[in-house]
Amino acid sequence: MVQSFALRSAGSGRPCTAARWVATAEMISRPAVSVKFGPTRVTYLRGGDANTKFFHLKANSRRRKNFIQRLKKGQGRAVSHQEKQQVIQDHFSSIMADPPARSRDFNWDALCLPSVNLSSLDVPFTEQEVHAAIKQLPHDKAPGPDGYTGNFFKTCWSTIKQDLVAAINFFHMGRCANLNLLNKANIILIPKKDGADSITDYRPISLIHSFAKIISKILALRLGPKMQELISPCQSAFIKGRSIHDNFLYVRNIARRFHRNGTPSLLLKLDISKAFDYVRWDYLLSLMQHRGFPSVG
Repeated sequence: MVQSFALRSAGSGRPCTAARWVATAEMISRPAVSVKFGPTRVTYLRGGDANTKFFHLKANSRRRKNFIQRLKKGQGRAVSHQEKQQVIQDHFSSIMADPPARSRDFNWDALCLPSVNLSSLDVPFTEQEVHAAIKQLPHDKAPGPDGYTGNFFKTCWSTIKQDLVAAINFFHMGRCANLNLLNKANIILIPKKDGADSITDYRPISLIHSFAKIISKILALRLGPKMQELISPCQSAFIKGRSIHDNFLYVRNIARRFHRNGTPSLLLKLDISKAFDYVRWDYLLSLMQHRGFPSVG
């Protein structure tokens, strides 16, 4: 039974219950919170990005937060720019370098992979396809080395469409002699936690050229309708129309069934460290070939 307090509701003779008293106390305290945090918001609105002391304090704080002060280097610390650069280069060169040649391969015939018709992936790009891909690009996301955002291609489409479609179809025909000029990226290191001081505490984000983004988007739009046939139903994540939460439901139901039936069981959760960093290109190309992807060249 809820204990009644002597405090009475305004305008009524009923005693306030504990729940009503708590709600009343919260309502009374809310204006104080607004008064406390109000001046900060007013300062943001009034100062904005004007050349004020407030703006420079915020900008310098942001710069100090994003600046990599030091990195672990063996038993010591890399402090100078050259030392930090060498630590970063050595780390990513080791995990992204070409691995030794494979001595084994899967018995692809024994896997009995279903055949999927992927011939539509190899047809020339059309102007409509390119325009549809550009429409789905983020409007104002961080640009790559070329400095162009999705908004530029959307706004200037009528002016640049002929040259852009021609360049993309040159890529389709294999005329990639100078592709290295467009196949570059700016790598930004994002800290995974506060106080990051090891290179493994940073997540690399690649900002690539818009040209590569558009080609990747076109190929993704072509491949999307085929994903349900290519990917096993057991893979629930990263596939449109599927949810990773389904896996949790499957595991929970299986565990409950084993517990209800008294079946001895052992459940294992496996997580591959840096899985996307260690995927081999020769394996991916072999897999795609056996799944029916068109060969290039």
